[in-house]
Amino acid sequence: MPYEQGAKSKIMDKIVSEKNQIGYLKMLFKYFKKHPMVGITIFFLAAITSSIAVSLPLVMQEMITGLQSENQALTHRFIVWDFDWMKWMYLQIGMYCILAITIFSLYLSVGKLGKRIEIHLRNQTVKALLMQDISYYTDQKIGEILTRIAQDTQIIGEQTQNIPTMALMAIFNFVGSGIVLSIIDWKLGLISFSFVLFGVSFIFLFMSRVQNKMMELRTVITYVNGDITDRIATVRLIKASGTEEYEKNRFQEIHNQFYDVVKIFFKRFSLILTAAFVAVMAVQLIIFTCAYAFYSNDQQRLIVVATSFASGLGTMVSPIYQVLRISFGYLMANQCTKRVQLVITSKPRFDQHYYEGTGINLEHIDGDIIFEDVKFAYPEKLDQIILPKFNFRFEKGKSYAFVGETGSGKSTISRLLLRFYDPTEGRVLINETQDLKNLRLKSYLDRVGYVEQEPQIMFGTAKENIKYTNPDATDEQVIAAAKKANLHDLIMTWPMGYETILGERGFMLSGGQKQRLVIARMFLKNPELLILDEATSALDNVVEKEIQKELEKLMIGRTSVSIAHRLSTIKNCDQIIVLAPGQGVVQTGTYDELKKLPGHFKNLYDAGLMKEDKKQTIL
Repeated sequence: MPYEQGAKSKIMDKIVSEKNQIGYLKMLFKYFKKHPMVGITIFFLAAITSSIAVSLPLVMQEMITGLQSENQALTHRFIVWDFDWMKWMYLQIGMYCILAITIFSLYLSVGKLGKRIEIHLRNQTVKALLMQDISYYTDQKIGEILTRIAQDTQIIGEQTQNIPTMALMAIFNFVGSGIVLSIIDWKLGLISFSFVLFGVSFIFLFMSRVQNKMMELRTVITYVNGDITDRIATVRLIKASGTEEYEKNRFQEIHNQFYDVVKIFFKRFSLILTAAFVAVMAVQLIIFTCAYAFYSNDQQRLIVVATSFASGLGTMVSPIYQVLRISFGYLMANQCTKRVQLVITSKPRFDQHYYEGTGINLEHIDGDIIFEDVKFAYPEKLDQIILPKFNFRFEKGKSYAFVGETGSGKSTISRLLLRFYDPTEGRVLINETQDLKNLRLKSYLDRVGYVEQEPQIMFGTAKENIKYTNPDATDEQVIAAAKKANLHDLIMTWPMGYETILGERGFMLSGGQKQRLVIARMFLKNPELLILDEATSALDNVVEKEIQKELEKLMIGRTSVSIAHRLSTIKNCDQIIVLAPGQGVVQTGTYDELKKLPGHFKNLYDAGLMKEDKKQTIL
C-alpha cells in the first residue's frame, strides 16, 4: 500500500542517518574517561567475584579428595595448603560469604552507573531539543521524540546495569575456568576451553547478522509510537469525524509492518539460542565421555574429576549465555545510543553563540528595528518565495500591523522577528546596527513578548503560568500583572486562587481566559518589543473587544507588531503594512487612509468588515 511504502522509506532514511553516530561502547568509554574510579571499581569487583567463582571447583576437589583419603597422603594435590577436608569446607563457606559481598557491591555499582548514564543522556537530549530552532520540528513527531527521551535512554541505562558486569564476568570466568579446569585435568580442560571458545566465536559471528534487523526494529518502534501519539493527540478530530474504524484499520496496517520486522529478528535470535543450548549440552556430554574414557580404570580419580568438572563446567560454559545476553542487550543499547546521539549532536542553526560562548549580549531594545533587503523562503521549500526582497523600519515605541490574504507572509514576519527562521537573504537589524544573527538569542528574547492565536499554557498553577517568563517575580508583582490583564477577580473565584492547577494546556480555561493569562504574563515580563500574531482571531466578537482593550494597554510605550486577521483590531495602529501572496509589501498607511484607497486593503475591508464598521458608526 502507498502508506506502507512511504513509512518504509522514512524508516530507511532514519536508519542511514543513525549509522554514522557514535555507538554504545564509545559512549561508555567516554563516560569512564570522565569518571575513572567508577570503571576501576567495577573492574576490581568483577575480577574478585570471578576469581572466587572459578576457584570454587578447585577447593571442592581438595575437599572431596580429603574425604576419600582422610589420614592418607593425597596423590592429587594441587594446592600447597595441607588442610583436612573440614578446613577446606570452612574455606569454601568463607569464599561464598565473600562472593555474596562482592556480588552485592558489584550490582550496586553498575546499578548506580546505569541510572547515572540514563539521567545524563536524558538531560543532554532535552537540552539539545530545547536549543533546536523551530524548523527542526517540522518533520518530527512528538511520539518519536518522547520515545528517544524516555524509552531509548531507559534501555541504555538498564543495559548498562548488565553489559559491563556480564562482559567482565564472561572474560574472567572463561579464562579463569580454563586455568582451573586445566589444573584439575589439562586434557579435559583444553577440550572444554576449545569447544566453549568456538561457541562464543560462533555467537559473535551470527549476532553481526542480526544487527541491521535490530536497527530496523528500534526505528520501526519509534515510528509506530510517534504515529500513535499523534493520533491520540488529535482524538477529538477522530471522534468528531467518526473515523474510528478507519483508524483501527490503519493501525493494523502499520503494525503488520512492525510484526514482519519483529518476526524476522526473533527467528534469527531463536536460532542462536537453540544453537547455544545444543552447544552447552554437547560440551558437557563430550567432557564426561572423555572423562570416563580417560579414567575408567581409576574409579576414585573419575569421581573427583567428574564432580569437579560438573561444578567447573557451569562456570566455563556460562560465558556462552552471558555473551548471548550481552549481544542482545548490546545491539539494543548500541542502536538506542546512536538514536539518542543523533539528537544530542544536532546543533541548532540559530544560536551557536550559546555553545561557543560568543555573541553580543543585548542590554535593551532602545532603537529602531530594520529589515534590510530581506527576502525569505522556508528552508523546506526554497523554490517558493514567501517574501520578495523588501526594506522596512520599525520605529521605537510605535505600533505596526501586517495584514494580507492567507499565504502572503504575515506570520512569517513574526517568525523572523522571533528568529524562528533567518532571512534567506538580507538582515534583521536590532537597534539599527546589530545583526540579529550576531546576538545571544536569549538576551534578545528576554526583551521580546509574544502573544499568539493559540495561547501556550503549561501544566501547573495559575501563578506558575503567569511567572513563566519572569520566574523571579514576587507574588505581589504577579497579582499586579493579573489585575492589569483584568484576570485577578476571576482567579480569586477559583478554589485555590493563584495556586489552582490549570491542567494540561489549560483545558479548564476558555479561549478568552487563556489570552488574559498570556497578557498578564506579558505585563509581568514588561517586554520592549511586543509581537501579536493573530492574538484574537480565534475569539468571538464580544470577547475579542475585551481582549483587544487589554492588548492596547499592553502596547502603550512599546514597539509593537501585530499580525492581523480581523481588520477591526488594528484601527489604532500607527502604520499598517499590506502584503500580497508572492508580491510582498504592496501598501502602507493608516487604517483610515488605506480603507479609502483602491487596492488590496480596501478589497479586504469591503469583503469582510464594511458591515461591522458601519454598525459601529451607527452605534
